[in-house]
Amino acid sequence: MIFQNNLNRNLLLFLILLFGAIISYHRGSNFSDGDSYSVILAFLNFIDNGIYTPSRGAYGHPIPEFIIGLTSYYLGTSYSNILCFTFLFFALIFLYKTFLNNTKSLFLFVLLVLSNSYVFLENTNSIDYPIAIFFFSVGLFLFKEKRYILSYLFLGFSIASRANFLTFVYPLLFIYYIDLLNNKSIKKIFISFLIVSLSGLIFYLPLFKLHDFSLAFLDIPFLMEKNNSDGWYGGPKLEFKSLFPRFIYKVYLLTGIFSSIYILFYIKGILKYLMNNFKENSIFLSIIFINIFIFFFMPTKILIINPFIIFFYIILFKYFDLKKIYILILFNFIQWIAIYDFANITYKTQNICFAKEAIKYEFTFSLKKGVFIEYFLNEKDMSVCYSQFMGKYSENFKKGKPLRLSK
Repeated sequence: MIFQNNLNRNLLLFLILLFGAIISYHRGSNFSDGDSYSVILAFLNFIDNGIYTPSRGAYGHPIPEFIIGLTSYYLGTSYSNILCFTFLFFALIFLYKTFLNNTKSLFLFVLLVLSNSYVFLENTNSIDYPIAIFFFSVGLFLFKEKRYILSYLFLGFSIASRANFLTFVYPLLFIYYIDLLNNKSIKKIFISFLIVSLSGLIFYLPLFKLHDFSLAFLDIPFLMEKNNSDGWYGGPKLEFKSLFPRFIYKVYLLTGIFSSIYILFYIKGILKYLMNNFKENSIFLSIIFINIFIFFFMPTKILIINPFIIFFYIILFKYFDLKKIYILILFNFIQWIAIYDFANITYKTQNICFAKEAIKYEFTFSLKKGVFIEYFLNEKDMSVCYSQFMGKYSENFKKGKPLRLSK
């Protein structure tokens, strides 16, 4: 009976992975993330010219640029999409094994996270976020297994995949080693910081070399002199009236327009549980609050707060009983089919090839097609927009064919 139950759950897990792979394949070069094509272009420029050009202009993320670029070059963007979704899928498995092992079931946890339409669809892009989360989750798992050197290496790889993961990794190691600090022993924390830093930063050497080993390319408000905060990081101006509405709206969307209301009914119990079990949940809370804090100053892509929602789901998975989890999953899936909206947003331009810049909000209630229905029925073909930057690779890029076939 136990063997049969495990077999059934493994089959269900495979079906989730297969479904994600099908959607990833179907997406092809029609990325919803505007940085996906530039990640691939960084690899192509290196192949053609032998020069490293960062995917984000001033900066880049070397490991994903190589992994995604190599895959799309030899297999096509449909397969690089599948690879990125697979990275997220296995990241969830490692997180379960690290923090939730023998708590309810692995299948239920994966289903909970991927029932969130934004988490599911946004991670079918060829993009660096799921790769960073994968290395981060493997690093956490190895740390739990007391394979510390390997753990530090993988945590460093997560930084090399998304530089902002350093804001998770170093506080995380501090939390793990807090008892050692109390005992006046700092050797292990020094070694961990050193290995993480070396294994992460070594991949950025081409970027530092490109900028003459200066940090001017960071262009971070408050840290860099003569910095213009308007539209930094592709986002709004650094002022409360510009940041706060976008921040609240996107956190609300990611949490779920139905699910967030359901969660609010239990927020008092959730907070009490966290207060009574603070040390046990301190790692999740640190990641959540750091991620949310950073996102407040750059409320652009929902993918940026993937760590927030995933680790929030870990907390809910531990706190909720099975019935409450099933209901939460149901509310998540409703958003795939239908949504309601209180904000009628007017954008500066309707051209699909231009970044969306909201210029006006009107608060009117409306019912709309769900995220998944909208994807299939009304999704614009963004590959046309991105292909204009792909040069000789343009035609094969649009068709999702291996880019190496381009002449």
